[in-house]
Amino acid sequence: MKEIKAYIRPSVADRVISALERAGSKGMTVIDVSTIGGWADPENSKLSIKYCERYSSSIKIELVCSDDDLEKFVSVILDNSHTGSKGDGKIFVSDISEAVSIRRKQRGTEAL
Repeated sequence: MKEIKAYIRPSVADRVISALERAGSKGMTVIDVSTIGGWADPENSKLSIKYCERYSSSIKIELVCSDDDLEKFVSVILDNSHTGSKGDGKIFVSDISEAVSIRRKQRGTEAL
């Protein structure tokens, strides 16, 4: 299993989420976050005295999928979030060693 963490522009979030659902994502977490420094979108940045750097609002999408679905979901995120401009975001992929459904008491990919 893999975990995908994608940091994207708020303006493309609805499009990315809808495309992931159409592609078969069984669920995801969507979080409003602030990105700092080189990840910041220069057109939507603010100046922070606390950080002394520029930061901007971003959306973080987290989802866990089977190894077989990884490339499909990464491609969906890329295709629906790419503008070619600084601040488009980043995608990170990590290995997941275990998943457990609390309600169904299932483990592994069945828990997804």
